[in-house]
Amino acid sequence: MKNMAQQFLTQKLKELTVKDVLEYSHKYRISITKQEAESIVKALRKNKENPFDRNGRKRMLKQLAQITSEDTARAVNRLLKKVAEEYGVSHWLN
Repeated sequence: MKNMAQQFLTQKLKELTVKDVLEYSHKYRISITKQEAESIVKALRKNKENPFDRNGRKRMLKQLAQITSEDTARAVNRLLKKVAEEYGVSHWLN
């Protein structure tokens, strides 16, 4: 069941829009510009890493940092953690 839920959430990440990213960043008070949100959405759609696996998430964030910046990658990591907390699955990110 956990695997299926993780696959579902990973797919949802790939379907995020720029508007979604900006709304989440505003909700959690994480500074992300529209241009950064556009880059984040593009990177998430191309991502083949498992964001619930510590090493996969590190690789995903490292790739994002190369495309955008380290600050943006850190912001995405914080955003992922906040969203996971909201849905009660933050333990999956350990």
